[in-house]
Amino acid sequence: MIEFSVSLIQFFAATFVPIYVGMFLLVVLSNITGINSRYLSAYALGLLFWFFFDTLNDAVQLDVNQGYAFDISQVGLVVLFIVGFLLFSLLGGRLGSKGGNVSTRNLPLLVAMVVGVGMGIHGVGEGIEFGGLAAGTQAVTILDAIGGVGGGVAYVLHKLLESTIVIVVFITLARTTGLPFRKQLWQTLMIGLVFGIPSMVGEVAGYSVPINSSWFYAMGAGAALYVVLQVVKPIFANGESEVTYSQWIRISAAMILGFLLLYAAALFHS
Repeated sequence: MIEFSVSLIQFFAATFVPIYVGMFLLVVLSNITGINSRYLSAYALGLLFWFFFDTLNDAVQLDVNQGYAFDISQVGLVVLFIVGFLLFSLLGGRLGSKGGNVSTRNLPLLVAMVVGVGMGIHGVGEGIEFGGLAAGTQAVTILDAIGGVGGGVAYVLHKLLESTIVIVVFITLARTTGLPFRKQLWQTLMIGLVFGIPSMVGEVAGYSVPINSSWFYAMGAGAALYVVLQVVKPIFANGESEVTYSQWIRISAAMILGFLLLYAAALFHS
């Protein structure tokens, strides 16, 4: 067993350091370069395709291999998947739609926080697995418990890349509302918190009691479908009448780049 305080501190660092590195780096670079929001969104969409595939696998693909079993496990996974999508889609849609009664000034932060929580739900499952492993392992260090350096690198890279999905949504909305750069930095602090806190909740719970992590992955996969809707909007509604062919090439390149980056991070698990 690894002491709770040790596991908590190390998991906190492995979670929040890459989250803030990814978020702040993209906010700063996007403001310096002024890169088209379409390309940022296409990059995030590529990440999301792998994220959804990976998270759905962690949710044991909603027990599809069981056929029409209709047991508690299968029904629970499917219900949580649906709840994950509808909960965040209806809330986020209300904020971002006409008549949502949300001031333009607050819109980027509020929508990004909903996206951050949605993306962070799967982190509860990761935290549960990490906490349970730390509580039950015979290993001396956390890295030994998770299979060596490769497992640690994979987790850190996943958090860094996943955080950029959340912040892309924020950046695109901040641009449309004219949010000043300094306010973008302050609000990024809050967005990072809501994205990372679910992982810490999972770690504390998983260290204390055994919990089925796949249920949170199912909910996280459902929430990811809502995030797809948020990410895809700027690609085709970016204040321009249509996408030119040269832009389409760049959009395609950005999208495959995002997909391959998370795929590359996943390879460290092997």
